[in-house]
Amino acid sequence: MSNQTNVWMQSLTNAYTKFEAINPEKAKSELGFAMQLFQKSASLQKCDPQSILNAVVNVARTSITLNPVMRLAYLIPRKNQCTLEFSYMGLVAMLRDNGCIKSISAHIVYADEEFDYDIASNKIYHKPIFAKTEKEHNEREMIGCYSRATLPNGEIVYEFMPMWEIEKVKRMSEGSDSKYSAWQTWRDEMIKKSVIKRHFKMLISGNPSEALTTALSIENDNNPLTHSFDRKPQKKSILTAFADVEETTQPEIEYDLSSSSTNVDVDKMSDDEIDLILNQEFEQTTNNQNLTFDDVFGDDTE
Repeated sequence: MSNQTNVWMQSLTNAYTKFEAINPEKAKSELGFAMQLFQKSASLQKCDPQSILNAVVNVARTSITLNPVMRLAYLIPRKNQCTLEFSYMGLVAMLRDNGCIKSISAHIVYADEEFDYDIASNKIYHKPIFAKTEKEHNEREMIGCYSRATLPNGEIVYEFMPMWEIEKVKRMSEGSDSKYSAWQTWRDEMIKKSVIKRHFKMLISGNPSEALTTALSIENDNNPLTHSFDRKPQKKSILTAFADVEETTQPEIEYDLSSSSTNVDVDKMSDDEIDLILNQEFEQTTNNQNLTFDDVFGDDTE
């Protein structure tokens, strides 16, 4: 094995010990998923060893899963740092698993629709109109987006963001005007995701579990959306996915971050470009694996 391989494998071995102390039932499976992801990504293999350990341990602390089929969380290489990122589905899953909500969805409001938001009573009236063609849909003027969450007691609560504020979020994402950006290829989902991310903080504000508190801390560090918009962004984002509204398949892209021979400079790519690449990469992680979990961790897992 090369020295570089020894480094990331040793980091995962160290993370396994800490993971097992926090969540022994999931330690072997989650470290197996992590190993698969590292096998497929030369960029992850080059990450700082301590950041690898921290990211994997945070999986245990939040009780999320790296299972690529679930698409709830990802390990992202950012400027030589391995970062745990939650997808939209991951945030929703944590809210549900911790008893914060029964369900949640988001809806874009167009200028030609009947819409009223009573802020004082937190009630929304919205009568949607559906476009007849995709061209007509894309040309419609949007005035904002709201999320609708049903709490365990049956109460319904809303979060609304006007379009000017969503556009500000978009501008904070470096490279959002790129043709590869999720803001260009999955515009509606990115708009809905922005609202859900803001709603998340309110939905756990009552008596959050340690897992949710940790998740919020990680999310605040990774993504400026849950901070004041006047604060300088830290150039990280949640991967796009919107299960409650529509399941989508990521489009084909013209470069491959997972290839060790790629000449793409990750540090010069936008968050959304990386998101799109990694989403495609993770769909392939369960195929053609050359190593097993025990090849890496051996007798340490006994």
